[in-house]
Amino acid sequence: MSLHLRQNLNLRMEQRLKLTPQMIQSIEILLLPQMALEERIMHELEANPALEIADDGLDAANEAGGEAAITDPAGQLSHDDREWLLRRKSSQQDDDAPDKMEALEATPDRQISLAEHVLEQLRFNELPEDLRAVLPEVCWSLDARGYLGADLHELFPDEKLDAAEHALELVRGCDPAGIGARDLKDCLTLQLQRQPGDNSFEMMLVRDHLDDVLKNRLPVIAQKTAADIERIKEGVEVISKLDPKPGLPFARAANTYVVPDVVLERDERGEWVVSIPDNRIPKVRLSDAYIQLYEAGSTEARDKAYLKEKLSGARFLIDAVAQRKRTLLKIVTEIIKHQSAFLDHGVEQLRPLMRQDIADKIGMHVATVSRAVKDKYIQTPVGVLPLSTFFSGGIATQDGGEAESSRSVKVRIQKLIDTEDKKSPLSDQEIADILAKEGLDISRRTVTKYRIAEGVPSTRQRRTF
Repeated sequence: MSLHLRQNLNLRMEQRLKLTPQMIQSIEILLLPQMALEERIMHELEANPALEIADDGLDAANEAGGEAAITDPAGQLSHDDREWLLRRKSSQQDDDAPDKMEALEATPDRQISLAEHVLEQLRFNELPEDLRAVLPEVCWSLDARGYLGADLHELFPDEKLDAAEHALELVRGCDPAGIGARDLKDCLTLQLQRQPGDNSFEMMLVRDHLDDVLKNRLPVIAQKTAADIERIKEGVEVISKLDPKPGLPFARAANTYVVPDVVLERDERGEWVVSIPDNRIPKVRLSDAYIQLYEAGSTEARDKAYLKEKLSGARFLIDAVAQRKRTLLKIVTEIIKHQSAFLDHGVEQLRPLMRQDIADKIGMHVATVSRAVKDKYIQTPVGVLPLSTFFSGGIATQDGGEAESSRSVKVRIQKLIDTEDKKSPLSDQEIADILAKEGLDISRRTVTKYRIAEGVPSTRQRRTF
């Protein structure tokens, strides 16, 4: 068998969308919420010497005939100033060090992890070396709930198993109560063991009847245990106050301060007015000194290329920030036109609205709309809300009128459940039938889906005895 190598020359036409670095930067800036945008601009100010903070007072003085600090009376850069600017190509001075230190000091402390919290409690215990060696690994093996989901045999070799088991017992004695548990039953039992008084009945419920407790099958428990319903209810009440995921508070990120990207107010005529607050965003401009140096005939070609790159980058950032503002204003204005009833009367008046609807109205791509509203907040008279609040799917009405938003339907379902007879709670089918009589075309399956999404227990679990 012979092997032949052959070269062919073929021409092919095809269309490809290639994102330039400038397009990527524009998309990134559109995605940024207010505080992240402020950080991004400050970073660009440090990285690009052709970008500078706009000083309105200095601008006014220059317009009135005053002199800029780095120009001579003829308005030209001095030799020393030119040399200083060009030196920044390789070494940029950090004149903002005090401000950076102040910002670092104002940064919230990092939230301690569950493993660190446990290790800190055991730090001063006198432990054998083999036990101290495996303890960190046991702690870092706890999951977000605080459970040790993996078997110790999977985590440690045989020669370290005894030490690992001893370490786990130490962890199970730490706070918060319930950490180091193997499963939910174990977690609740650990907590009951720490509570004062006689909790043997509650521990029996957890150990032998937890499934019935979770499904609110109190008569079944009464039949199995011959205990009085009232005593079972008391035991269930005690169990309900335990924490099934004691490690979760350590897994949650620290609360962040939300700065609204958009402000919504009424004017003197009572009409909604949308504005983009930019008082927190640093006002930036191109450096006059760098423009002069770039335009100077005496600047070498190599230096000119550097200056052109920095000026282009600075100019694009300024344009991208302005474009972000225009885009956000256009999108939110259209959203408010559509959802004014929601703002006036509450969530029950929220109309169905998709991002594609807004994109069609204002002539933008739906991806642009999605990026613009992602992680953004709006300040309204009823509070600061995520922009995603204004978007919702819809449920058709039986008379063919405008669909009702899924969020408002969830509110109606919740109201029916809140006012039901708890001794005979409504089934999902009964809720669907009630809504159908009110003109809403909704199935039992949809009611079930919405109820589960809102964390509402089933009919059996809501029943009281």
